[in-house]
Parts: sequence; structure tokens; C-alpha cells
Amino acid sequence: MEAGRKTKLRILSGHDVPAELRGHAALRTIIRIFGRLTAQGTRAAGRHGLSLPHLEVLVCLDSAEGVSQQDLAERLLLTKGNICVIVQKMEAAGLIERRSDPDDQRFHRLYLTPAGREKLRAIVPERIAQTSRLLRGLSPAEQRTLHELLCRVDDAFDEEDG
Repeated sequence: MEAGRKTKLRILSGHDVPAELRGHAALRTIIRIFGRLTAQGTRAAGRHGLSLPHLEVLVCLDSAEGVSQQDLAERLLLTKGNICVIVQKMEAAGLIERRSDPDDQRFHRLYLTPAGREKLRAIVPERIAQTSRLLRGLSPAEQRTLHELLCRVDDAFDEEDG
């Protein structure tokens, strides 16, 4: 990288900004990081024969099996139509299954199949290693603080939507 280029990129990504613009610069940095994470996640999912949304469904179901399609759509910020197509494709691929809700037969709950669990087990170590590399510059306490701060920003959206 030529001299001065790294400094320019750092300034564009939110470093060394005036105090009154730091909040805006922080949000721009979050957007930039999100874009980079999305690109990396798409490549990682592709190496395992998945799209990024399919990978995110597996990850979500790993921690919240038995959710409804509507709950899954809300957690992943997808529309009901998009989640319906994704669930149909993943069910056809044998990665997830829909089961009728025992209390209300009109609703379906989503579960990982053994093949879905196996696919996830193949991907998770790579995701953990990637996260560790990306956050290696932060102590565990700083990672906790980052998480808490981002949750507060997320909560502010909920309050606005309220």
C-alpha cells in the first residue's frame, strides 16, 4: 500500500474524527464492518454449498429450535415471503424440518435435521476462528463492552419503532 493510503482509509472508516461526528462515524464503521462480514460470510457459506441466509437459518435454529417461521423471519430481518422460500428450499435439501405445533395445528415449528446439524458442525469452527481473528485486538472485557453498547444502539431502534 502506498504511503498515505492507509491513513486515508482509516479516516474514511471512522478514525480521528471530530468529537461531534464520532457517533455518525461509529455508525458508518458498523455499516462498513457489516458489509465486510456479509462478504466473508457469503464466501464461507458458499464453500459449504449454502447461501448466507441458509447458513443464518442453521445458526439461528441451533440456538432456538422450535421457532415459528414468523419468529425466524423477525430474528433474521427477513420478510415472511423470503423466509417461506428459504424454509422450503432447506427442507427440500434435508437440512431442516417443519413440525406442526402441538397446541395449534395451523402453525409449524422449525427444527434442524441430522444433516443440518452435521452441516453446521462443519461450519461453526470456521466461524469461531474468523470471529477470534476479527476481535483479537479487543480484550474479553472490551468485547463484552462492545456487545453491550451495540445492544443499546439496537434497543434505541426498538424505542423509535415503539
